[in-house]
Amino acid sequence: MKVFWQQCEGQVIDGFPLRQYLGGGEDQAVFLTEYGGETPRKAAIKLTHADPASTESQLRRWRLAAELSHPNLMRLFERGTWHLDKVPLLYVVMEYADEDLSQVIPERPLTVEEAKEVMEPALSALQYLHSSGFVHGHLKPSNFMAIDGRLKISSDGVSQIGAGSPTPADDVWSLGMTLVEVLTQRLPVWNARDSGDPVLPENMPAFYEIARNTLRRDPKNRWTVAEIQHRLSGKPISSGKRFSASMVTTALLGALLAIAAGTLLIRNREAAPTAPAQSSAVPTQSQPAQPVTAAPATVAPKPVDPAPRDPAPPAAESKPSPLRPAHGEIVHQVLPEVLPRARESIHGKVDISVRVEVDPAGDVAKATVESGGPSRYFSGLAVKAARQWKFAPADGPRVRTLKFEFTRAGTKVAPVKSG
Repeated sequence: MKVFWQQCEGQVIDGFPLRQYLGGGEDQAVFLTEYGGETPRKAAIKLTHADPASTESQLRRWRLAAELSHPNLMRLFERGTWHLDKVPLLYVVMEYADEDLSQVIPERPLTVEEAKEVMEPALSALQYLHSSGFVHGHLKPSNFMAIDGRLKISSDGVSQIGAGSPTPADDVWSLGMTLVEVLTQRLPVWNARDSGDPVLPENMPAFYEIARNTLRRDPKNRWTVAEIQHRLSGKPISSGKRFSASMVTTALLGALLAIAAGTLLIRNREAAPTAPAQSSAVPTQSQPAQPVTAAPATVAPKPVDPAPRDPAPPAAESKPSPLRPAHGEIVHQVLPEVLPRARESIHGKVDISVRVEVDPAGDVAKATVESGGPSRYFSGLAVKAARQWKFAPADGPRVRTLKFEFTRAGTKVAPVKSG
């Protein structure tokens, strides 16, 4: 399918020229285009295959996202449907990014100052999203972008908070994963079969307390965006004080109601009672964060591949069934982490077979779906988990098949030899 996308260069989608293929995958592609009137400016246009069953809902999500406005949130300009060589497509036109964090991590970790300069605007944008009733759902380094000298997070994948969508706690988890990755060039060690929290890298230079409290397995115990902002500013988080994404709105509403009630009671010459404040507790981390100071920093200037990719943010789930090692050659095994809402949607079971090519050192060099159902979500989870497996070293490369079985009760996988 990538060949099809690359052959689209030079064509026009609803008036938007496809100047240059910037990247993408099988189901989507991003091109350089132009947006504006007499003096058009560079923009990016994302093309995806149109599914008649979800076209209207996707266009609605983009319309709502385009109405959001925050200086650290990527702007969406136009969206619509189009046919290219009789292929039905959806498109969305957005700001063009000069660079993104995924280009920096392979070369070097961010400094403490750079990480803080990334966190502050991202937290501001997340706070705005959550208080507006939206969730990002796809936070990762490639969605932290530099646009006209300002850091912004992507917005083409945001959705309203509700049934079937990620939650603000999922965004906090993904933010914690990103924070650890940009500071250490690796993700925390986390076994889906255990009930414990992820193990942070030993070389975590700073922000340990923030990372620890964003990566709590139980979403109820994770810090909110407001609490992360509070701690990032150098203020301690009290065990008796919690912040939520809607507390500011709630406080303002309460103040307005109090003013209205006070006015009415004054007119009636009666005294107005005060309402007690509510709070709930949050666990604190015994290991303190190292002090941080803000200093100007620039994300490494490397070309961006602005094609957003859609990971499934981890969430708490029941303990899955144990794996069955194949001939004792399995050194490290990983089970997919399934969102509870996705697991509840399973009727019967979902079988996904992933073919893994293992190099002599025992690392998975390549993982592809061999067979499976129509769900790209479960296929993506299976492939992502398979890439993290580790096998015993051998004299030469080999091929194995990992047969994943997803049910409402849990996840099983059976590794078998392939021809």
